[in-house]
Amino acid sequence: MRVRFSFIRVFFVLIAVFNLAAYAQKPSVTATNDSISLAQHIDRAAALVKLADDFYLQKIDTVIPLCQSAIKLLENISNQNSFFLKAQKLRAAAWNNIGVVYNHYGVQSKALSYYLKALKIREQLKDDKDKVESYNNIALLYKSLNDTTLAVQYYKRGIEIAKNGNDLLGLSNLLNNIAVIYKNNPANYNLALDYYQRSLEIERSLGNLNGIGNRQQNIAVLYHNKNDFEKAEEFYLKSIETKKSINDQKGLMNSYNALSNLDYEKGNVAASEELAKKSLDIARQLELNTGIIQASQTLYEIYSDQKKWQQALQMHEVYLEYTDLQRLEANSNEAKQLQMQYEFDKKITADSLIAADEKKIIEARFKVEKTQRYSLLIGLVLVLVFALFLFNRYKVTQSQKRIIENKEKETYQQKLLVEEQKQLIEKKHKETTDSINYAERIQRSFLATKEELKGNFKEYFVFYKPKDVVSGDFYWASQLKDGKFALVTADSTGHGVPGAIMSILNISSLEKAFDQGFTEPAEVLNHARKTIIDRLKYDGSQDGGKDGMDCSIIVFDFENKLLTYAAANNPIWVVRNNQLIELPYEKMPVGKHDNDHVSFSQHVFSINAGDVIYTITDGFPDQFGGPRGKKFMYKPLKELLVEISNQPLNQQVENLDQKFYSWMGQLEQVDDVTILGIKV
Repeated sequence: MRVRFSFIRVFFVLIAVFNLAAYAQKPSVTATNDSISLAQHIDRAAALVKLADDFYLQKIDTVIPLCQSAIKLLENISNQNSFFLKAQKLRAAAWNNIGVVYNHYGVQSKALSYYLKALKIREQLKDDKDKVESYNNIALLYKSLNDTTLAVQYYKRGIEIAKNGNDLLGLSNLLNNIAVIYKNNPANYNLALDYYQRSLEIERSLGNLNGIGNRQQNIAVLYHNKNDFEKAEEFYLKSIETKKSINDQKGLMNSYNALSNLDYEKGNVAASEELAKKSLDIARQLELNTGIIQASQTLYEIYSDQKKWQQALQMHEVYLEYTDLQRLEANSNEAKQLQMQYEFDKKITADSLIAADEKKIIEARFKVEKTQRYSLLIGLVLVLVFALFLFNRYKVTQSQKRIIENKEKETYQQKLLVEEQKQLIEKKHKETTDSINYAERIQRSFLATKEELKGNFKEYFVFYKPKDVVSGDFYWASQLKDGKFALVTADSTGHGVPGAIMSILNISSLEKAFDQGFTEPAEVLNHARKTIIDRLKYDGSQDGGKDGMDCSIIVFDFENKLLTYAAANNPIWVVRNNQLIELPYEKMPVGKHDNDHVSFSQHVFSINAGDVIYTITDGFPDQFGGPRGKKFMYKPLKELLVEISNQPLNQQVENLDQKFYSWMGQLEQVDDVTILGIKV
């Protein structure tokens, strides 16, 4: 549907509609009048379709009645009439608009039926520009149903037609939309970028600033997803500059919020806060609930990290308020969808009954006419039989009507019950989700901060992928009193909520050991093991607290280029001159074990400039995937790290991310994943 709202045009269209109502009361009396009548029908149908276009954004519920009225006016125009081609074009436009409304309310099956009716006519008319619109609408519908294969097929058909017809605007939209599908898969990032850039070039050739700003924003988001922060910032700023030039407030709102998230990830907290405030101000001015939700969530995260709890609470309350409003709007749309589905099905049922009755009447009349050629008596008998048949049908119809009415009452009552249960489930789900998200905030506060890591390592990366919202894996750091720096990488028993609780106990045990003056890695592990066993011995299990963690502790002495470490079931790898050195580690956990009376071993290792140190948990090598659904295993991971060890660390983490998701494919993540890389 093409939205072009003009109050002057609406005024004249309303006059045309008024004339249509008056004209409908006057019958045509001559052949000339019939021709004039058909021309007037065409003009009035065109006016109704244009009015439906104009009312799509302001009064969407009027679109279907307007288009149905237009289709009614075109019923008597046959293919022998000179107005037939124009009538067909209007029919296709009306059916397409009806499909857009059904798709808006989520009744996709009905939307698709109308889209296909419109496409069939447009293909017969060989109307390339309108066919491009139909292919785009159908592709968008399949995308909403997560059928990306069919969506891509329709986009590509539309692209070929748009190219051949030199429809640059349609081609740009199709290229942009197909890129949206490809950007959701890291393996297709380069393909998505190519489509976005081709679309951007077309928008520049057309001088369409609105399209240019939109494409620049999309390219920025893609670079952001690829962790190419420099390119992402470049295109975000270009998009903001373009949108400012045309005063695109809604576009600026989205760009400010996206750039705020980028600055937040880069550690530019002050800039991130300022941009998020700008986004929130615009969203409030425009009264856009989605924008307010996004900006308030971003500010909540910023204030939480800064421990500005009062401001964080205010933003969280704004987020909850507008999330509830959005949910109410969604429920309203769902109710509208059910109503439209019911009315559509009711109409189809009624049309089917009418068609069936008409067919039987025609057959009966044919039999009567045939028998009248033999005798009047047989004809009278058939008339009597037919009358009895109609009476019987009337009784059956009345009975069916009562059954349908009773079913409608039952359906309505069931709908009320389902709605009540749905609201209860949503409330419980929200409470659970909020609790888990809050737990994730608490757990994150225990992890090593960016400031701690940046202050001690000139280059590092953290590849941290919890299986659930909260994690059993953790990485923790501490600046020791003697100026050395301790780094812990650990995998607690379990994952999800149980693993997160266990991780907090483990971190507390490590902190307690350091607070009590233990600085040697082996001593810290021994003391932490004792604390964990003592705390879990009365957990109610038969074995008495066999939980704990796999853990490595490294104390860095950068002045003397030494690292002192102790490792329990967690390997430490050093890549030097493209060779991987695996440091020895204990094959027992920090927790209850058959050998928990044996002290952990401590080792010292000399480090050289250019060494890359990797600490890992078992999540990556234990991940199932690949063509045979097998584990990734440790050996391929070692080979991968050696292969990428000479790359900048930000590129290494990007390669690890791409390899992990490519290997996992459509399978589920089986465990928390943590890999830390430090370059000496």
